[in-house]
Amino acid sequence: MIGVNQQSIEDQIAELRSQIAEVKQAVSERVNSAAEGASGIARNAAQTVRQQGQGAIEAARENPGTATTIVSTAALIGFCIGLYLGLSSTSGVRARR
Repeated sequence: MIGVNQQSIEDQIAELRSQIAEVKQAVSERVNSAAEGASGIARNAAQTVRQQGQGAIEAARENPGTATTIVSTAALIGFCIGLYLGLSSTSGVRARR
């Protein structure tokens, strides 16, 4: 009787090991598939960014005055925002004293 139960348990263990191996294989395949998909997406994104950068450089070369104006305007806006934030944060400190 004990021998039959032990054999049954050993059979169940063998079956569980087989199922675990199948699950590991399925998970491995899905992970590899997801990694390949993510790699392709990242490659496409990098290529798009590269193309957009080249387009921006070419536009700047063709229109240097416009490019300079855009960069200067962006810098001026950034300076104004920084100045405003700096002044607003220091005025709050003075009011608390």
